[in-house]
Amino acid sequence: MTMSSSRAGATLRPWRATVVAKAGGAGERAPRRGAPATVMLLLLLVAAQPVAAQPKDCLPLTPTGTQGGALLPRGLMNVRFGGTTGAPLALDVYPHTDAAIRPLAVVLRGGTGTVGQRSSYVGQLVEMLGDAGYVVATADYRSQSVDVAVEDLTAALRLLTMCHAATLHVDQYKTVLVAEDGAAPAALQLAARLQELRLGRFAGAPATPAAVVVIGGRFTSAPVPAVPTRVVHGLADSDVPIVEARTLCERAKASCEVVDVAGASHRVENWWPSQWGYKRELLQWLSTRVGSVPAPARGTAATDGLRKRVVYDAANTLSLDLWTPAGAGPHGVVVLVHGGGWEAGDRVTYIAPMLALAAAKGLAWVSIDYRLTPDVTNREQVADVRTALAWLRDHARELRFDPKRMVLVGESASGQLAAHLAASEPGLAGIVSFYGVYDLEANAGDPANPRSLARRLFRLTTLDAAGRETLREYSPLHHAASTAPPMLILAGTADRLVAQQRAYAAALKSAGARVDVLELDGAPHGMEAWNDNPAWRTWEKGVGDWLVARLRVTPNETSDRADARQRSGAAPGPHRGSPLR
Repeated sequence: MTMSSSRAGATLRPWRATVVAKAGGAGERAPRRGAPATVMLLLLLVAAQPVAAQPKDCLPLTPTGTQGGALLPRGLMNVRFGGTTGAPLALDVYPHTDAAIRPLAVVLRGGTGTVGQRSSYVGQLVEMLGDAGYVVATADYRSQSVDVAVEDLTAALRLLTMCHAATLHVDQYKTVLVAEDGAAPAALQLAARLQELRLGRFAGAPATPAAVVVIGGRFTSAPVPAVPTRVVHGLADSDVPIVEARTLCERAKASCEVVDVAGASHRVENWWPSQWGYKRELLQWLSTRVGSVPAPARGTAATDGLRKRVVYDAANTLSLDLWTPAGAGPHGVVVLVHGGGWEAGDRVTYIAPMLALAAAKGLAWVSIDYRLTPDVTNREQVADVRTALAWLRDHARELRFDPKRMVLVGESASGQLAAHLAASEPGLAGIVSFYGVYDLEANAGDPANPRSLARRLFRLTTLDAAGRETLREYSPLHHAASTAPPMLILAGTADRLVAQQRAYAAALKSAGARVDVLELDGAPHGMEAWNDNPAWRTWEKGVGDWLVARLRVTPNETSDRADARQRSGAAPGPHRGSPLR
């Protein structure tokens, strides 16, 4: 099939689904024609099994630690399912508030820091599936080998689908695995292994997944798909050429489809909104594997402090997510602006590590959407952030926020947005900029190239005097002033933007501004990647301590620990009222 999606001012970017079907393969419920009668009977018995009674050695479904990092309301965060006391393995799960039995979607992030940062890279996928009515979970797994990862993920599935299926209202026979990047081999191997165990009538094994989805995957050491599989892959992926995805499906034992997304790079969180058409088609495909999915039931308002898609600019259909700690407040607030090259991302993209960090320090957080290029220029993006700040100040009382204790946080592209506002938002308690772009003129490129920064951000076609002045006007490097709010700027030394950070820090100090600088030795671009190396995770303490110092957490504010969840209870239930919808 051939499909397309577009944005205003952008060329159509078609994406195609190339289907390689292996009908009746090992991943299908129906046996092959002519299969022995005993095999047919076995398959029928397995398919007809009732949900198993809860095993006796189950760990409790108990959230622990910081709960304020949830991507969806009613999340049960940091539920331990395995590991050791010193090195526990945990998961996050997002049930619904009704008793409808639902499919379970387990979303797996790639990379090497796969223990302790389950929401990194996959925020859009979690939100998409939760909004579609699935119970969604993200789980730790050790990434040193596929076999070890499969062992960990089997334990996670056992907790979700055998130990607590009744509490979570999930159908263990309608589990889907959704993997990105390096999680693909583990997801495919897990499905194949569980199929073997179930066909062998191993009673202690979770049910075979109904389907596997791989988005922007890596396929080194990946087994052939054994259950129905959909592979969504960028045609512009220079890390993993799409031929590897097609080869995987050609070898499949079950039906396998490759959906190629025109112009898309490797990691799904970097895909442009014009490339998000795959989401709708993916949900339709999953419905052929798990049947109809009940409508989401999150209640009219959250009782755990999280509110989703609160509109702050109706004229431009812009919204934000926010989380408020327990306690009377008023609370200090961390306002998060996602990066994405000014053209990608949303409220749940790139900034996931900051959610739990702010909550653990007893601080409220807000994560905003803003308009993206090419629909608008950088001017409108700056205006959107300013509008969000004004909205938060106007609604501070009902939100239990302190408008005088507000820190603006940007990262990468939004580091430029946040730092640019330093000159016009002196009332902020501080600004944090992760690996920001501070000199647009130096990065302008050739305006003849449609992908140049000058063309993308300001639609410049020539770098004449007026064009250069525009670039300087929006470059924080050229506007360092003593009146700027206190700033913390940080980057890894392996990031090509570290030179701009050093130049900007020098300009701020020369102007008499208050600035702190943090560099992580050898760290690359992106706070999500920083969690791949324990040595780089020192940024969390540095940023957390700086935020507390600037926002002065008071006795009326509490750090968000598991006991704070007594407001709503650990199990799903009806929501109570809230002033915001």
